[in-house]
Amino acid sequence: MTEQINSTRTWQKVSKTSLFLAVFLLPILFLPLTSNVLDFNKQTVLVFLVLASLFSWLLKSLIEERITLELSWFNLAPVVLVLLAGLSTLFSAYKYASFWGWPLVIASSFLSTLALVLLYFLIIHLFKQPEDIFGLIFVLVFAGLLVSLVSLPHLLGKFPLPFDFSKATSFNPIGTVNSLAVFLASLLPLAASLIFISRSRLIKFLVWFFVVLALFLLLAINFQTAWLVLLVGSSLILIFGISRREIFNLSWLFLPMLLLAVALFALVMRASILPTLDLPAEVSPTLGTSFKISLQTLKDFRPPFSWFFGSGPGTFVYDYAKYKPLEINQTVFWGTRFGSGSSEVLDRLATTGSLGFLSFLSVMLVGWVLGLRSIISREFRKENFAWILLIGVFSSFAGLTLGLFFYSANLSLMFLFWLLLASIFCLVGGKSRNFDLKPSEPVEGKKSRLNTPFVTVGVSFAFIVVLIASMGIFFVQGQRYLAEVNYLRALTSVQKGNNAAAVDSLARAIRLTGSSQDNYWRDLSQVYLFRINEEATKPDLTQEERSKRVSDLITLLVASAKSSSDSSPKNVANWSIRGYVYSQLLNLINGSDNWAVTAYEEALKLEPANPFTYTALGQVYANRADNLASDKEKVAERQQALDQAREKFQKAKDLKSDYAPARFQLAMIDIRENKVKDAIDKLEETKQIAPFDTGLAFQLGLVYRADNQKDKAQAEFERAVALDANYANARYFLGLLYDQANEKQKAIDQFEKIVQLNPDNELVKKILENLKGGKPALEGLTEAQPQPPIQETPTEQLQSPVVSPSPSPSPKTKK
Repeated sequence: MTEQINSTRTWQKVSKTSLFLAVFLLPILFLPLTSNVLDFNKQTVLVFLVLASLFSWLLKSLIEERITLELSWFNLAPVVLVLLAGLSTLFSAYKYASFWGWPLVIASSFLSTLALVLLYFLIIHLFKQPEDIFGLIFVLVFAGLLVSLVSLPHLLGKFPLPFDFSKATSFNPIGTVNSLAVFLASLLPLAASLIFISRSRLIKFLVWFFVVLALFLLLAINFQTAWLVLLVGSSLILIFGISRREIFNLSWLFLPMLLLAVALFALVMRASILPTLDLPAEVSPTLGTSFKISLQTLKDFRPPFSWFFGSGPGTFVYDYAKYKPLEINQTVFWGTRFGSGSSEVLDRLATTGSLGFLSFLSVMLVGWVLGLRSIISREFRKENFAWILLIGVFSSFAGLTLGLFFYSANLSLMFLFWLLLASIFCLVGGKSRNFDLKPSEPVEGKKSRLNTPFVTVGVSFAFIVVLIASMGIFFVQGQRYLAEVNYLRALTSVQKGNNAAAVDSLARAIRLTGSSQDNYWRDLSQVYLFRINEEATKPDLTQEERSKRVSDLITLLVASAKSSSDSSPKNVANWSIRGYVYSQLLNLINGSDNWAVTAYEEALKLEPANPFTYTALGQVYANRADNLASDKEKVAERQQALDQAREKFQKAKDLKSDYAPARFQLAMIDIRENKVKDAIDKLEETKQIAPFDTGLAFQLGLVYRADNQKDKAQAEFERAVALDANYANARYFLGLLYDQANEKQKAIDQFEKIVQLNPDNELVKKILENLKGGKPALEGLTEAQPQPPIQETPTEQLQSPVVSPSPSPSPKTKK
């Protein structure tokens, strides 16, 4: 019997310790092993600790031969939320990411929701006394203190951590600086309660230290939603405190009054009290835009499923791409795809549908009803310790829930939400019911229809299911974690120019995730494009070897690009990159222009208001026309391609009137049709929109040169060089103009600079030799053709520091 009791206590302690670790680690955790250093690691640790706690609790119940359950009707709301999240995942636009989270929004995923709801149920079953909740809340506030200590030097421009990703004023363990502010503002009412009821000087000192640091950080960040959260929390705790003047003295009320005064002042004044801090602005769609997108998603995304279940957990980025308003194109954020809106509540409406939205509101309502009902209850008010702790917990919960209407939550904020909700339930006290797992012996003499063999079998079955599910999730999540480690390694290899190693790392990541993660395939196709350029320019290969290697890489590239859109066909980024890599193969493989057209057209179905995609599609048609230019029998076909290109460029211009690449390409169509004067007019108009675009200055110089307006051409090339001293193409044609104007020394200066930038360019060396010998620059030579000067690439395009994805025979800019 004693051995059974000791074993029960051990497993109980393991279960509770796992939850204490989760409360301590989740706010402060970040690891440099993956590309997502925060939420991906937090989710992994959360799932591990929650399942460990659940396993230990069930094992303890089996050993004890008794299980105690909280059967309150209020607990139905979290259960329904999980069930609806599961159904939403089942009908999701990207089931894999909606289940696991990454590469979409981790906090919104089904796995995160399940883990957080399990956390809620474990807390309410394991922490029965107010003193237990006090310990849990103190660990949370202490973790908040550590978060503040890590965040403070970064906000002040000091970077004590050795990681590259931490070398930014915005770095903190919670997420963005605004999410940090909301997190700290939510903790401050808790801190006020702890200070009043704690008898330990050390605890009071640590909590006061946290309050001072948190207020300083809030003043530095100056986020209005965070002040609103603090205003609500401090107001409630102050109102409740005044109602119990018999137990509160004025000295305790000083802190809530101070918090309220600071929050009111910050909300009214709006200006930052510490304006010298250089913090990046966090941008998100407006509430109105988020609401419109949510309604449009419910109505049109995939009816009738989207009416009830939305587009799927974490898929707001798909909704935004498809339904963003045209007005966004007139802002600097026209090319940004927001992964979340400006409201967690409205995000739920779009991604989990009307049912998921209502279930989330019902969970919020549970916390409000439980908290308020108990706070005003005369019976509960007799428990001073529990009552004071409850008003702190409830005030924090109330402020946070209001904040979720105006801010989109990450995993740390959702963790805080469920922890506070569980704490409210524990302090209020639910209706516990014991079920004997020995059917022959009723619990404490009470008879119950549920004290049957079915209960024992049910609990044993649940234990086995949890064990198997835990092992399965641990294994798959472990594989996903190793995949992310390899993915980060691949990105590092690309930055170092080691594209072969990047291919190997990405291939391992793809195998570990069962080929289901689209961003791995998408990036792999781009790395294959880098490899094609490497192999095509290797001097030590025979033509046969070069052709074989390039051909093999093209096959792999095409398969990778296709796999990215096959794994997530609703992700516009996959189709955009697929169109881009196909368009880079126009001179290497027949029919790739048709593939690119198909990919870009699919991208436009998913993001109809993106001027970049229309411009990229127009460029494919323009390149098709260029390939037909030498075939006199296909004049009509060439003109048709030019007309299609013009149509797409014009559409891009209509979507964004100041979009310089579209205006530029319209001018290039005029040049192809020998309408040089019209092209000059269009380029001059574009120059007014993009006066500092070096590529535009370069192209305008070329057009003036072709129109024999040499003075204007020279002025534009000089402007391009002034904007970018390393612009070798501009220096090349500027040097030719100086040579034609008999300004030999100026021409020599330009080509000597090009040699410094491109020491292996034999053409430039020969030109220099001619100039220094008193000969014309191009004597005995063929003039090099310029590379495309003004163009944009997809947002998701990888950048190789060694190989350009569009090689040109002319001198390249070396940066």
